[in-house]
Amino acid sequence: MAAQVTLEDALSNVDLLEELPLPDQQPCIEPPPSSLLYQPNFNTNFEDRNAFVTGIARYIEQATVHSSMNEMLEEGQEYAVMLYTWRSCSRAIPQVKCNEQPNRVEIYEKTVEVLEPEVTKLMNFMYFQRNAIERFCGEVRRLCHAERRKDFVSEAYLITLGKFINMFAVLDELKNMKCSVKNDHSAYKRAAQFLRKMADPQSIQESQNLSMFLANHNKITQSLQQQLEVISGYEELLADIVNLCVDYYENRMYLTPSEKHMLLKVMGFGLYLMDGSVSNIYKLDAKKRINLSKIDKYFKQLQVVPLFGDMQIELARYIKTSAHYEENKSRWTCTSSSSSPQYNICEQMIQIREDHMRFISELARYSNSEVVTGSGRQEAQKTDAEYRKLFDLALQGLQLLSQWSAHVMEVYSWKLVHPTDKYSNKDCPDNAEEYERATRYNYTSEEKFALVEVIAMIKGLQVLMGRMESVFNHAIRHTVYAALQDFSQVTLREPLRQAIKKKKNVIQSVLQAIRKTVCDWETGHEPFNDPALRGEKDPKSGFDIKVPRRAVGPSSTQLYLVRTMAESLSSAELLRQLKSLGMERLLHVVNAFLRQSYTYPPLLTFGGKTLFVFLIDVYGTEVNCSAASGFFPQAAATWPLRGAPRLWRPSAQLGAGAQPSQGVLEQSFSRGFSECCITNVPCIFSPLRMSPWITQLYMVRTMLESLIADKSGSKKTLRSSLEGPTILDIEKFHRESFFYTHLINFSETLQQCCDLSQLWFREFFLELTMGRRIQFPIEMSMPWILTDHILETKEASMMEYVLYSLDLYNDSAHYALTRFNKQFLYDEIEAEVNLCFDQFVYKLADQIFAYYKVMAGSLLLDKRLRSECKNQGATIHLPPSNRYETLLKQRHVQLLGRSVDLNRLITQRVSAGMYKSLELAIGRFESEDLTSIVELDGLLEINRMTHKLLSRYLTLDSFDAMFREANHNVSAPYGRITLHVFWELNYDFLPNYCYNGSTNRFVRTVLPFSQEFQRDKQPNAQPQYLHGSKALNLAYSSIYGSYRNFVGPPHFQVICRLLGYQGIAVVMEELLKVVKSLLQGTILQYVKTLMEVMPKICRLPRHEYGSPGILEFFHHQLKDIVEYAELKTVCFQNLREVGNAVLFCLLIEQSLSLEEVCDLLHAAPFQNILPRVHVKEGERLDAKMKRLESKYAPLHLVPLIERLGTPQQIAIAREGDLLTKERLCCGLSMFEVILTRIRTFLDDPIWRGPLPSNGVMHVDECVEFHRLWSAMQFVYCIPVGTHEFTVEQCFGDGLHWAGCMIIVLLGQQRRFAVLDFCYHLLKVQKHDGKDEIIKNVPLKKMVERIRKFQILNDEIITILDKYLKSGDGESTPVEHVRCFQPPIHQSLASS
Repeated sequence: MAAQVTLEDALSNVDLLEELPLPDQQPCIEPPPSSLLYQPNFNTNFEDRNAFVTGIARYIEQATVHSSMNEMLEEGQEYAVMLYTWRSCSRAIPQVKCNEQPNRVEIYEKTVEVLEPEVTKLMNFMYFQRNAIERFCGEVRRLCHAERRKDFVSEAYLITLGKFINMFAVLDELKNMKCSVKNDHSAYKRAAQFLRKMADPQSIQESQNLSMFLANHNKITQSLQQQLEVISGYEELLADIVNLCVDYYENRMYLTPSEKHMLLKVMGFGLYLMDGSVSNIYKLDAKKRINLSKIDKYFKQLQVVPLFGDMQIELARYIKTSAHYEENKSRWTCTSSSSSPQYNICEQMIQIREDHMRFISELARYSNSEVVTGSGRQEAQKTDAEYRKLFDLALQGLQLLSQWSAHVMEVYSWKLVHPTDKYSNKDCPDNAEEYERATRYNYTSEEKFALVEVIAMIKGLQVLMGRMESVFNHAIRHTVYAALQDFSQVTLREPLRQAIKKKKNVIQSVLQAIRKTVCDWETGHEPFNDPALRGEKDPKSGFDIKVPRRAVGPSSTQLYLVRTMAESLSSAELLRQLKSLGMERLLHVVNAFLRQSYTYPPLLTFGGKTLFVFLIDVYGTEVNCSAASGFFPQAAATWPLRGAPRLWRPSAQLGAGAQPSQGVLEQSFSRGFSECCITNVPCIFSPLRMSPWITQLYMVRTMLESLIADKSGSKKTLRSSLEGPTILDIEKFHRESFFYTHLINFSETLQQCCDLSQLWFREFFLELTMGRRIQFPIEMSMPWILTDHILETKEASMMEYVLYSLDLYNDSAHYALTRFNKQFLYDEIEAEVNLCFDQFVYKLADQIFAYYKVMAGSLLLDKRLRSECKNQGATIHLPPSNRYETLLKQRHVQLLGRSVDLNRLITQRVSAGMYKSLELAIGRFESEDLTSIVELDGLLEINRMTHKLLSRYLTLDSFDAMFREANHNVSAPYGRITLHVFWELNYDFLPNYCYNGSTNRFVRTVLPFSQEFQRDKQPNAQPQYLHGSKALNLAYSSIYGSYRNFVGPPHFQVICRLLGYQGIAVVMEELLKVVKSLLQGTILQYVKTLMEVMPKICRLPRHEYGSPGILEFFHHQLKDIVEYAELKTVCFQNLREVGNAVLFCLLIEQSLSLEEVCDLLHAAPFQNILPRVHVKEGERLDAKMKRLESKYAPLHLVPLIERLGTPQQIAIAREGDLLTKERLCCGLSMFEVILTRIRTFLDDPIWRGPLPSNGVMHVDECVEFHRLWSAMQFVYCIPVGTHEFTVEQCFGDGLHWAGCMIIVLLGQQRRFAVLDFCYHLLKVQKHDGKDEIIKNVPLKKMVERIRKFQILNDEIITILDKYLKSGDGESTPVEHVRCFQPPIHQSLASS
């Protein structure tokens, strides 16, 4: 009995199906989808600074300042976005034409209503730039104080100030660029003044200030420079910032392209700010305070960098606009007009390809083992070196991606600043727009291909690295953790021992502070018995320090504080404060605190769950976690653990102070909770795969930086107290830890390094159009320019990259929504994507169809013709290999959050192309005569082959179904081809073609007797809808041209294949109607007329008269027939039509028999029809046949189906077997039926004449048709003149077939052979051999013609007799003979 399954179990089982992966083996040629993007945010902006009390209070305060400055930078970014994406509102508002306009008040009110929120934003922007300048100058003033100059300033702090400088430069340029901002404010001001909205003096003053602020160019820069110049020594601080940027740029201490370009902009704008009325950068250079030659070299290498969006800045402009440039112009090379080789992307491709190949090969080794094959070792089994290798691999990959992305953006920026013109590019029209000259006509084909290739490398590598994200994340956290712990617990141990031994309290306190900030001891606390803590050397047996290994990292605040404290030791003032501290007493407190507040962001995996382990007591006391306030912004709430589910286990890491009543509670929380504050009990977060905080890294690095800083103004720095190896170790760690922040945020950094969204944005150039353009057409859009270039050039090596260039729209849309936060930009991107993707599918589908059509045409083209053409110098090339297969396998292309089945869309277009191609082939046939049916068959075969090639990748309808639909033969009994075949037979073939029995062909008559048939005009077609290409069209036209001048067996074979049994039956039925109408109509009338002019009695003359006399006799007797004018025209024409119809039926049956024989031979093994085998002497035939039958028994279809099939299948198999066996060629004759039907048409008495008077046959009387046909034969056997057409030329053999057929059907063939006039003349002339001209008729020539027609008549009659007697052979085996009494002479009769 089957087990019962409840409904709940069944539904749960169905739900489980959703989790099953369904791989479709789709080749990956597109970037990762970004419709749903999960990125953990590890940047707490120093919100967790209060957790690290082991740091010095001063640097916690500095972190507070740093936090507020970061917030101001974020606000500045929002205003930059506001300015860049500003679209003129006033331009869309109706304007007041005159003061008398009646609705002007309403217009002004609506204007104020619409523009007031926007003007408020501008007002806030003005206030912000004031506050930002004041804040920046305040920080500069504080740092430039005489006492503070002796202290060091951390690199992170200087970089933050550099970001402020960059922000001022960007905001000022954006404000200068946006004329629409000024126009909108002016429109609002006019309307507000009219409505008296600004009545109070303060509002008027603020509005005036805003107007002046917006109107004055470089207002932010001027204000900043003015306020800086009043600060004493400001140029020293700016020099530090510029020098730091130079150092970072030189040592590539940046990872994302924006960081790289920010460093360059800070260098340029910083030099501009320093070079004023107070300071001179050239004097600073002379003092070695800054290095202008190095900056000049960088600016020469990279002349143009992105400023914001599609706005670019020439770095040399900062130099040119500086105060002392003119007198020092010769010192700069970057201000010259020559372009940098870096902007020639084609030259850079060799190195880029090498780097890409090298890194991809290295990455593939790890990817195959870690991701694809699943054979990678467990995380716990890997060594530190293996983790380090993965760490280095991730960093190298990010650096390569950043380098390539920056290169693309730099080339794009340079092109935007240097648009082409009609002199540089002949394709560029005179009236081209600025943006069009900068994008559409500004790139060569090689540059476009290079850009596409680099973009494909970027996006492709992003996919590969994204797949290994979990592997990289684990390796990064493990490596960062190992590096920090090894450095703090092992590397710093010896310097600490020496500091304690030599009683260098400053170094001792700093090193201990660093260790307490970052150390994660194996036992939970620093070992008390460590001899280094007492300044003693290790015992001979050594002192074992076990450094734990975990996949966690330090908090960025920790790292920041450690670096800041270490660096701060250069300050003499702080040194005195630290000497009074007892670090030993604080050691255990700080250590315990670190263990209990070591928190990490609970976002290990995207959308997953993170394990939190809390240390609580058995009473469920609430836990305090103030250090987590950065991650949980609302830290005031409490989360009671009382009543929560608990899992108790002994704690192995509680340390000496742990109580036995304590335990560990494991609680799993989802990613989405946002509030968590636990009070009164220390807590420990120990997930093994969580990332360090940004603040933690920041503080550690800052303390280390202070330890090795040599920037202090004091005479002796802490650096001089350290030994050389120690300094090298610290510097190495400090340098490597720079990238920790980026690598911990691996997902976000990876996206930033691959972000090419700015290739679409064009707000700057839209602003330049002053409202003439709402948006640019797709021909000017870089994503579509690159995509279209691949499609237009059909470059095989680039075809697989086409989706990568389309992914630029994904980048732009993501940036518009997440960074710009502008719905209208996304809507514009979406609208362009809709248009571009339609164009993309249209062009791609047409290309694919054309490619496979050319492939099919090339495969079917005769090889001998190809070789002969090649010998003649006309090479017909095979289509170059292309990589459409990969594109055809794409079933879920990700575009703007949509999953698009590209395969299905291409299938629809290709199906339409197939239908159009078939329609066109049939349409061409309908516009031509019957000879073009061979070309139709060739076109259909090419389409069939094309369908076969495409069906490997596309799910197309069956070719037969497509053909039936194009032929209009789905529900109709006959299609377009059948109708046109009959149409051509009736109106052109029967009346205008002459049959030649020797060649078995019909050719067009030289003397037509019917009007020319008007056909439809041939439809125009592109080459891909015919044979594939122009060259193939010419080749196939030459092939089919040889079939154009006749109708023969090739044409009849094609007719049989295309029409089938049903179509042939329809055509023959209609031909029988035509024959009936002729025989019972016109021909019958002529027979009656000619019978009247025939001599009543015409005996055959005796041989003694000789052949000349007999000819003269017959000529005289048949004079009326010979002179009958319509005999050689209308009468013969009608008989020719009947003969052609009969011949058509005969040749169709012969061709059909060939087709059926082939079918039977193919079907024989499946019907147990086996050929007789060769039997050697001594072998038995039946035994060998039985063995052969048993061997092929599994192929015998009907018994197999009867044994295994259903009743319906059995019935179908039997019917198919019967229909296959009962073919026409198996004894059945269609032509016999045709002749039998035609015999019924000869029912008029005139055909047979009256009954003979002698009761046997008419001998001399001319009353039967064969006597009339003898007269007609005599007429056309008369030789014609030199310039006259013979009856063969005019009517062909069809005329004789008609006459002989009628004679045979009437049973008069033997009488005709005995009593024919011409045959009698032939016999006599053959006997006497005379040659005379009788009544202008040369006797010998006429006899020769008679002999030729006698042979033809005998052949025709024999063929007809065979078909007519084939059905009578079995039923009448004995010939019926009628016996007559011999004639009695009159003399005997009387007696």
